[in-house]
Amino acid sequence: MISLLLVWLRATGLIGQALAFGGALFALVVLRARRVPGAPDRLRTTLAITAAGGLLVAAAQAAILAIVVLAFADDAGWPVGEVLASTVGTVGVARLVVAVLATAAALALRRAPGSRAWRILLLVSGVSLPVLGALVSHAVGRENADWLVTLGALHQAAAGVWVGGLVCAAALAIRPDTDASVGWLRPFSWLAAAAVAVIAVTGVGLAFEYVASPGAAIGTSYGAMVLTKIALFVALVAMGGLNHLAVRGWWASSPVQALVVRRRVEVEAGLALVAVFMAASIASAPPGADAGVPRAAPEEIGHLFMPHWPRLESPTLAEMAATPGLGDSNAPRTAEQTAWSEFGHNVAGLFVVAMGVLATLERTGRAPWARHWPLLITALAGFVAFSLDPEGWQTGKVGFWEQLLSAEVVQHRLLLVLTALFGVAEWQIRSGRRPHSGWRFLFPFIAIVSGVLLLSHVHETSSVKAAFLMELTHLPLGLISLLVGWSRWLELRLPPAEGVGPGRVWGPALALFGLVLVFYREV
Repeated sequence: MISLLLVWLRATGLIGQALAFGGALFALVVLRARRVPGAPDRLRTTLAITAAGGLLVAAAQAAILAIVVLAFADDAGWPVGEVLASTVGTVGVARLVVAVLATAAALALRRAPGSRAWRILLLVSGVSLPVLGALVSHAVGRENADWLVTLGALHQAAAGVWVGGLVCAAALAIRPDTDASVGWLRPFSWLAAAAVAVIAVTGVGLAFEYVASPGAAIGTSYGAMVLTKIALFVALVAMGGLNHLAVRGWWASSPVQALVVRRRVEVEAGLALVAVFMAASIASAPPGADAGVPRAAPEEIGHLFMPHWPRLESPTLAEMAATPGLGDSNAPRTAEQTAWSEFGHNVAGLFVVAMGVLATLERTGRAPWARHWPLLITALAGFVAFSLDPEGWQTGKVGFWEQLLSAEVVQHRLLLVLTALFGVAEWQIRSGRRPHSGWRFLFPFIAIVSGVLLLSHVHETSSVKAAFLMELTHLPLGLISLLVGWSRWLELRLPPAEGVGPGRVWGPALALFGLVLVFYREV
């Protein structure tokens, strides 16, 4: 459970860092650039986002320090002094203080926008956050630590400029008083392009150090997550490139096309936040280039993705109850546990394939009865509740509250609740009961959150290689889930004529998600 909390808290801190630094530059550079409307309300909104980012960093950092102290506590007491004297503690306290200063500077600048002193403090504190963040990264303790810390600080700073700026741009773009055109985004477009170039260059340098070889890229958790993050980065660059050309083009002032750009900025900002979650997950894994990190052979990976007939039978509950080590993450997995897991994934995949096919048929307009496809989600939720984590109520090997101490179980329960909510809400919309209800956004929201959970999934097992092979199936599922969620989001947010393209994507993507589950197997 602690490992999952640390990943989420690290992601929260990185998001806050991006908002604090990126928001500061957006306020001090973009909104003060020539030809950019510098309305006081717009500046106040940006500085509010900046202040919120500082608070996120401070809260996340305080929680991380508390968890570290808790993790090392024993009968002798709480090692507060020892933790604070360590590098993690010292840098953590410094980040907390700097984050508070950034928050104070942003709030003060809202009241006195012309204050040069507060602008300087905001900029200095914002720059300090990625520098301090690099001091507790994988770079520390390595042979060329100084160079890697510098590279890591530049990477985090550029990511903050891009991600934080995108969030500010998206927040301003949805304001009702936003200009019909998107020409006011031009200064940020150039700033974002420069940030992307720095991210790419520093990312390549870090990858050469931490991944080092193709074998580590495809055979370790660290390498696989880096490749997944690269896929997200490519998607972001493609969408950002379209937006960059749009805000510079003659049609930037066209109301319809400007609306399309603003909606794409929403998606770009959302994907950027997902990439930050990926960065937090990557930071929790040992670099693939390190000696001693187990690597999976290409044959093992190929076997994992080789199509096969789905498993439609599972061990009985009596057989599962008699399985030694059931519920013990450190015990070797038995054949019964593997069969149970494959059965659950494969059957769930059949449900999802059917949903994707029916959703695609519904969109053709030739099968109106297919609009009831969300009812399958109710059946799927019931099946998943039975098949997940058999050491629980199914066999009684582990108590309810004791089972919730497992990070993997908590993630499974969250996905189950999200699935059930999605089914009820989406069926009401599809059946015509609430076609224009705000609940229609629950589907894309849940798909996006599920994608984030899958990309930052924590597996509790004593075998690093086994955890990697399980994670390798979750990473493509996470990417497909994001494709489903954001394409549906665009369909809902765009005018009907402009939403046709994204609307044709999410149904087949949902079916593809199901196919990955149908062919799921464990090694």
